[in-house]
Amino acid sequence: MPHDDGGEGDAPAQGACITLLYVRPSRDGLTELDRRVGAIAERYARWVELVVLRPEDVAGRPGLENVGDFGSPALLLLRQGEVVGEAMGALLPTRELDQVVRRAVEWPA
Repeated sequence: MPHDDGGEGDAPAQGACITLLYVRPSRDGLTELDRRVGAIAERYARWVELVVLRPEDVAGRPGLENVGDFGSPALLLLRQGEVVGEAMGALLPTRELDQVVRRAVEWPA
């Protein structure tokens, strides 16, 4: 049975528009982190748009220049182009990912 922490019911009524930028190292196949990120994006779909990029896709973007240099996956939450949350690493637990996204959604616009 999926864990329901009330995420949808407690989110702001104004529906903050957040971009969940998932910088995923280029490799074949679906990873466990891909599944976790997808589940989180689905849970917050009303407020969050998932954008998946490769490290080379973020090179040269203002404020994101170093994200592709880490070599491990990165999640950045952007509101109107400004980073309002982040999580790094392939072993990020679902709970931590959920907390980062939830904080960004709940943070006043």
